[in-house]
Amino acid sequence: MRRCTLEEVARFSGGRLVQGSPSLPVDRLHTDTRTIAAGDCFVALRGDRFDGHTFVGGVKERGAVAAMVSSRLVPDLPADLGLVEVPDTLEGLQRFAATYRRLLSVRTIGITGSSGKTSTKEMIAAVLRTRFRTKATEGNLNNHIGVPLTLIRLDETDEFGVIEMGMNHPGEIAPLARMAAPEIGIISSIGPAHIEFFTDQAAVAAEKAELIAALSANGIAVLNGDDEWSCRIADRTQARVVWTGTGTTWTAQDVRIAADGLSFRLVHEGESVPVRLPVINRVMVNNSLLAAAVGHECGLSLAEIARGLEAVQLPGARMQVVKAHGASIINDAYNANPSSMKAALIALKEFPGATRRIAVLGSMGELGQRAAELHRTVGEFAAEQNLVALIAVGPHAEAYRAGAVASGLQNIVTALDAEEATAALKSLLSEGDVVLVKGSHFMGLEKLAAALAGKGGA
Repeated sequence: MRRCTLEEVARFSGGRLVQGSPSLPVDRLHTDTRTIAAGDCFVALRGDRFDGHTFVGGVKERGAVAAMVSSRLVPDLPADLGLVEVPDTLEGLQRFAATYRRLLSVRTIGITGSSGKTSTKEMIAAVLRTRFRTKATEGNLNNHIGVPLTLIRLDETDEFGVIEMGMNHPGEIAPLARMAAPEIGIISSIGPAHIEFFTDQAAVAAEKAELIAALSANGIAVLNGDDEWSCRIADRTQARVVWTGTGTTWTAQDVRIAADGLSFRLVHEGESVPVRLPVINRVMVNNSLLAAAVGHECGLSLAEIARGLEAVQLPGARMQVVKAHGASIINDAYNANPSSMKAALIALKEFPGATRRIAVLGSMGELGQRAAELHRTVGEFAAEQNLVALIAVGPHAEAYRAGAVASGLQNIVTALDAEEATAALKSLLSEGDVVLVKGSHFMGLEKLAAALAGKGGA
């Protein structure tokens, strides 16, 4: 963030300066007292289980020079702590971020999707960094709090900002898009993730479409032509649409999968370049095509795009292969939905050199009334991927089992949690096996992967 004055903090956030000098320099707006730094303005957010106002009295001692509050009825406030009062601190943070972003010449790129958005975001950022100063969303800061904090990280030296936008309820994408004001919008895929809070998948697609609907006529929407729902909602944008995938100008040829990554030829309008990705999941090829199209629209050559893709480093617990007890463990325990489950199971089937294949599948969250049906469908699909065994974990383990049995798989173990699943897997594991570990984050299956690798955990 570029340095602002306290008066600017008040004006940008739609608040009122009630204490402190208007010219007081502020280096950053920040919401976590544990990581407050000198020069920060602490934003006292309220949540279901916390109220940041209870911590305002101590932020001066940690180096903060000011605080943004929605009530001045805070006890023991230091007299030399700058104070900005807003009607609502979350709205104040969001208004500040939207105004601040428009002061910068940075070009912002927005990305959403039911699955693959984080990987695609990392690929886009890696591609752009081959030539441009680029910042991107860190971790999972992709919601109504994370997006404004990401925008605030940008400064005058940045040329691009890659902003990931997540959602699990209707009405969440549009305000994020207004804040970020992207010139380019990307939808990685549209599936039944978070469908618990939507009437059907068409409603999920309509929510994702809010990103490309927010683009101006001069903007660019980059969409996956192999994704059915992306094709259905393309008319929601007035921007120019760039398609990737089968039958488009951005395709991949000669895809080859090895134990340490995959390779392909990136093809665009008669030109091609070899690419090697440090991932084993075929769906990452689709994500890389989206990133390549974005890089090209931003002025990069195919050689620069390939170099960026090969340098990408994906966050932890996303299709990471580790060796344990003579077996290969594919750790994809960060999160899961029906689409990403099937993609990971295909990657397990295609993993070369496996003696046997085992899947450890944790329950998926936020599927609502369709949970049993969708878990059963994934169980059926899993049984068709040449598995020797399935370990189904969590509250929907029986639905996984029912689907797998219906498709002919007999060796199925159900487990309540990661600890039980670890014990079950250890009793099955043999040298040369390949094991997929995947489930929604609440299942904590990363503990299983850590335990097998001898790093503690379950």
